[in-house]
Amino acid sequence: MGDAHKARGGDGRVKESFWRRRFVRPIVEQLTQGGSPQKIALTLAAGFALGVFPIIGATTLLCVVVGAAMKLNQPVIQAANWAAAGAQLPLILLFVRVGEGVVGAEPMPMNPSELVSEFNVSPSAFMGRFGLTGLHGILGWTLLVPVTFAGAFACASPIANRLHRKLQTREKQ
Repeated sequence: MGDAHKARGGDGRVKESFWRRRFVRPIVEQLTQGGSPQKIALTLAAGFALGVFPIIGATTLLCVVVGAAMKLNQPVIQAANWAAAGAQLPLILLFVRVGEGVVGAEPMPMNPSELVSEFNVSPSAFMGRFGLTGLHGILGWTLLVPVTFAGAFACASPIANRLHRKLQTREKQ
């Protein structure tokens, strides 16, 4: 890994960026240990698709379970899960609206700051009011996860292949 992605810490040691340490390094390690680019792309796509699951706090466990069942690399699937965090919140509304549309439910008003306030005041009252909305979100996610996975796989495949070729070129030198 080049010095362009590293900086010196206060103690003078070279420190990698968070992104490089938590996302790029696990992928590179898998490729240098014999992991195929296709398996890496599959793992990244699964981590991303699971990482946008509409129930906040459930994605890590989902990735552990699915990763173990499919024999996927845990650091790589979790890296993709963490990378999906920025997309999770905006997609929750989409998943909820799709689920509401499928069952013909009235759209639930969803103001993020009000949701957080209501949850902080009373988690049980929050669940009573928004539990069905969560189920609508899960239904919408379930219907859209094949598209999400396919899109993530289409993006991850060329990246994994390019990184694999780059590592092979370095090994030959």
